[in-house]
Amino acid sequence: MIALRVVIGVLALAAAIAGLLIPPPGVYAISGVAAIMIFLTACGAIAADALPLRVVPLLCSIATVPLAIALIAQPFSVTFYAAIILAAQAAGWWFARRAAGAAAVDSSLA
Repeated sequence: MIALRVVIGVLALAAAIAGLLIPPPGVYAISGVAAIMIFLTACGAIAADALPLRVVPLLCSIATVPLAIALIAQPFSVTFYAAIILAAQAAGWWFARRAAGAAAVDSSLA
């Protein structure tokens, strides 16, 4: 699960940096490939967050799918959508770590 979030984060960061540094005709190749890979990896992250159920990380993974589609469909906003994808994955990771810490405390009390 963390590996999937890292892959999505690296791809979103690459797309965001490309959106800042490469002019519009050339950035579409990088952002398009990154968006397709983000879409596919987000589908795996949805499955990983659904079993066992982690609600907030699951919602972050579900939100990544339409954002990846928007990354392809709105090519002039590459940096914006890539930054939102990166923020969603960071939030999902943070909530998953927080829930894992709470579960560890609960199991130590039993």
